[in-house]
Amino acid sequence: MPETTRLLVKGATVLTMDPGLGDLATGDILITGDRITAVAPELSDPDAEVIDARGMIAVPGLIDTHHHAWQTPLKGLHASGWTGEDYQSQVFHLRERFSPDDIHDATFAGSVQMLDSGVTGVLDFCHNVMSPEHAEAGLNAHRRTGQRALFAYGMLGSFDAPPEDHAWRLDHVRELRGRLGDDGLLQVGMALSSLEYGGMERITTEIGTARDLGLRMSVHQNPAGQIRALDEAGLLDSDILPAHANAADDGELELLAARGGGISFTPEGEFGGGRSMTVLNRAHRAGVTASLGIDTHARVSIDLFATMRLTFLLMRNVEAAAEREAGRWPLARRPDSPLVDPRHMLEYATVNAARAIGLGDDLGRLTPGRLADLILIGTEPYGIALGDPAAHIVLQAGPRDVDTVVVGGVVRKRHGRLTDLDPAAAGAATRRVRGRVLGEPAGRDAEQ
Repeated sequence: MPETTRLLVKGATVLTMDPGLGDLATGDILITGDRITAVAPELSDPDAEVIDARGMIAVPGLIDTHHHAWQTPLKGLHASGWTGEDYQSQVFHLRERFSPDDIHDATFAGSVQMLDSGVTGVLDFCHNVMSPEHAEAGLNAHRRTGQRALFAYGMLGSFDAPPEDHAWRLDHVRELRGRLGDDGLLQVGMALSSLEYGGMERITTEIGTARDLGLRMSVHQNPAGQIRALDEAGLLDSDILPAHANAADDGELELLAARGGGISFTPEGEFGGGRSMTVLNRAHRAGVTASLGIDTHARVSIDLFATMRLTFLLMRNVEAAAEREAGRWPLARRPDSPLVDPRHMLEYATVNAARAIGLGDDLGRLTPGRLADLILIGTEPYGIALGDPAAHIVLQAGPRDVDTVVVGGVVRKRHGRLTDLDPAAAGAATRRVRGRVLGEPAGRDAEQ
């Protein structure tokens, strides 16, 4: 039997995200195999590889709960996008040009960049499954990088596809579920057909199949009233993660909260696309489990730190606007105001995100027994911010500060460099896709 690896993270400021353990101003984390086995102010293990984390902040690995990895090579195409038609004409129409090789290269490039940026887990909403081979290519890319991924298999094909196009998707998902089982790093889920495109009958079939197989689901929730429609059809439950939901009313948020459900918000894209952002505050107040996603690299950078920062500032701005409109100005602290602090944003990207992908008992906190997905954030040479170290993560840090990434007890990045993945290979993969899909010259990468 292979020897179990042991890691000992020494001397970090540890944000366990667990109310029982709290923060450790200086603490150690012992990892045995793929699990955390101890967290304490001082630990020793002569058989463990030591990671010197002095001057760093240890937090659970960040989890992106809504990401279209296949769009990674399309960076910048939607930078000036304004309308839904812009997205269709600039980005989404290109999906039918993607071959399985393009899906593999695009997903690989995105996954490498996510790991480099401290994103250890992702819900990859792959709504570009044009054949079983496309899905297999995306899965193989995640398997190649070793990122923890919930691959949400896209149920929506071409808009004019015949009924049998839906049948093979369901059959392939069943086959994948049987083959993958409960693989620790790679799980299959389902990206439901949007109600406005697929209709209630089709979505009912998809949800029934997913629940029979024990799969997590996600769905684009854009038009108003769709959460209520799912509830009235007896379909709404916590295993479905709506994305966006900016038009959801308070009653729909209460329905979600009552079922222990959540929403994946992608504030950079939503705010940049002109959507109402009051849903962030309303969802938080309603008790909805909020998590965060990048959505599409075609519009914004793969940077969950920036997403946390913008979410915090948006929520503060929405609250301040409500205070002004109520005649409460200048701002004053009240028992229920301000609504959120920076630490809430870190919860969104760790604790809540783990729940959103169905791993709430295994991820999201640095506590004994949980999977060892964590990152170390460097604070030098300029030093850690005063006050809550979670505020340093949300308001001061970025991908450049990610010193170490551990996924399932395996060190994937150390001293600011990926250990077994090459960013240049990800860049080459991006250029290959652009060459094949957009006709751009691939140059020296053509044969790689």
